[in-house]
Amino acid sequence: MRVSIEIPPDIEKALLEKCEKAKMSPSDFILSLLDWYFLKRKKESGESEFIKIAKQCAAERVKYCKYSDGKYCAREVFSDILDDREPEPIVPYKCLFCPYFVDKRAKETREFERRDIVDRTYDIARLAAKLVVELYGDKLGYRPKLPVEEVEEEERKISKREVKRLLENW
Repeated sequence: MRVSIEIPPDIEKALLEKCEKAKMSPSDFILSLLDWYFLKRKKESGESEFIKIAKQCAAERVKYCKYSDGKYCAREVFSDILDDREPEPIVPYKCLFCPYFVDKRAKETREFERRDIVDRTYDIARLAAKLVVELYGDKLGYRPKLPVEEVEEEERKISKREVKRLLENW
């Protein structure tokens, strides 16, 4: 088979320089490039070692993930149900890069992972309230209570007028 192509001048110069360094004619150089390319593709079409290891790791993650029953991922099924879609089976390559993977074989987990979502929400709300008090406490009229030993306050009765004023300003 004979193929002829039009090559731009700047690429032609680079090609001729490569041919001189390799001590080959341009046609032989291009033929060797084509051989290399197709032989490389032929080798890659067979399953490489990287792909084998990736498949093994993905299968292991599917098998040992806390959210997986081997056929479906609980997190994906939950999102599918919320979106009114039919749950889809696990795709092992998704599991390979899943940020929510939790190994159910692991005996020790971090405290933050062990705690319930309610506890975590409570902690986040407490931190948010602390930040609000620190940043806007003066504007909101917040005055921190002092320890009981330092303050000797008399219990005073609140009049109806003060209650009304407080409710109006609320």
